[in-house]
Amino acid sequence: MRRLLVVDDELFIVNGLTGMIKEAGFPDLEVYKANSAAEALDLLQRTVIDIVLTDICMPGMDGLELQKSIIQEWPRCKILFLTGHHDFDYVKEAIRHRAFDYILKTEGDRAILAAVGKALTELEQEFETGSELLKARQQLQAALPFMQKEFMFDLVRGEASPKVALQEQMAELHLDFNTRLPVLLIMAKVDEWAEKSHSDKALLLYAVQNIAHEYYSSSVLSLSFPYEKSKLAWFIQPFASSAQDGDSYRRLFRFVYGATERIQQTCGELLKLKLSFALASEFFPWPQLSDRAERLQRIMRRSFGLGQEWLLTDEEFSPAAKASTEHHTKWIRKQVEQLELCLVSGARAEFRSRLAEMAEHPAAASDSGFRTVASFQLTSMILTFAMNEGLSVAPYGEYDSIRQWNHNSPEDWEGLIERMAEMGDEIIRLKENAASQHGRSLILKIHQYIDQNLGGDLSMTRLGEVVSLNPIYLSRLYKQLTGDGLTDTIMSARLTEAKRRLKETDEKVQDVAHKVGFESAAYFIRLFKKTTAFTPQEYREHVRK
Repeated sequence: MRRLLVVDDELFIVNGLTGMIKEAGFPDLEVYKANSAAEALDLLQRTVIDIVLTDICMPGMDGLELQKSIIQEWPRCKILFLTGHHDFDYVKEAIRHRAFDYILKTEGDRAILAAVGKALTELEQEFETGSELLKARQQLQAALPFMQKEFMFDLVRGEASPKVALQEQMAELHLDFNTRLPVLLIMAKVDEWAEKSHSDKALLLYAVQNIAHEYYSSSVLSLSFPYEKSKLAWFIQPFASSAQDGDSYRRLFRFVYGATERIQQTCGELLKLKLSFALASEFFPWPQLSDRAERLQRIMRRSFGLGQEWLLTDEEFSPAAKASTEHHTKWIRKQVEQLELCLVSGARAEFRSRLAEMAEHPAAASDSGFRTVASFQLTSMILTFAMNEGLSVAPYGEYDSIRQWNHNSPEDWEGLIERMAEMGDEIIRLKENAASQHGRSLILKIHQYIDQNLGGDLSMTRLGEVVSLNPIYLSRLYKQLTGDGLTDTIMSARLTEAKRRLKETDEKVQDVAHKVGFESAAYFIRLFKKTTAFTPQEYREHVRK
């Protein structure tokens, strides 16, 4: 959507130009009006304006001064001057301050509409190939480190998109890793923080990353990222030119292990920071990444009895749980996360499908540990979600009865799954009811405001302010909820009220046009006839027969 503002101190000119531009039917163009430069600047502070069509000679701040203010604050805005002055000095001053076009009033309506169309075309071209695209690229470049971190974190959690090849995703984010070569994962945690502010902690973690880079960079490709406030992770890979046989990978691991030990010592000496490290015991293929990460995370969770500044590999620290249990726990956690997303989006069928998948998992029939973990994670997620949403799904005391069910019994497991399905259905139903009620309330509020302000400001910006929504989002939402365009609804309401006044009162046509919000009687007459096949006067005579 684009927005155009007409500025002139003569009300009849503003209304005439506004009506003419609206009638021209430029797609997705909303037209605003202002009777002074001050009023125009006030509107510009409230909403984004793409094109300003303004007179030059106005009392107080004239059009040239308005232009300077606009260009200073909104440099992409296109300024069109419409004036009766042929004076070359006016033209020179306007062009010097980057006026987009300069139209004489004697040139007529066609020249004005052509200038508006030209400005709209220029805006689209700038967006597609010019400054906006460059700005987007600059923003993307600035955000690249954050995007790289998020992507690598998703890899660790096993949540990277499977729809796009991993190497392709790496290339898009300018990561130099080769997914055909194995990778090594290292995780570290700060053992204890002295009295440090949040910014001091962030700086220390950044310093640790820099120290590690100094030690690793001579022999391996490395990338690090912080997570969970006091932890760091590194992805390590040999350079593409390095030898890639088993012996070379073993030698490389010994180098990384020794370098990590030196990093730990250096951080203690220079930063006074005690760090513990957990390393994968070997380079491994990328598909194993999330499983290895889970194993290293488990080492960190179970390391309380090891003191501080330990350095372990996942081979040295044997987890108490079996590998199959690790896999099941990870699968359950992911499944519960997806179930929560189903509740957020209201995907009832997918919610039941994923629950059925969990119920029919091969381990569910024989492994009471699987059922116990799954039941606790499910009930915790559903009840927490309901409380956070303010939904009364079931008495929260029911959680105690669920918790005490016999998870050794497959029959109880099936009963639990069915209860979770019922609660999920209830949550989605309550959310849908709340959304529907909110939508009805929103539509009612908009309609009431339109009916009470037909002769006033019914721009998307104003309606957005009334219901506290972004104007573009409001327009889409209204269409989604009602099936009608908001602009069409406003026009229909104005025409309906105009018909009533023509039928029930003796008001002049121009007065009717003004009271229902048309900028000019001429615009009102043309639109009325186009819609009803009658002029306003013909309609009045027709309905009074």
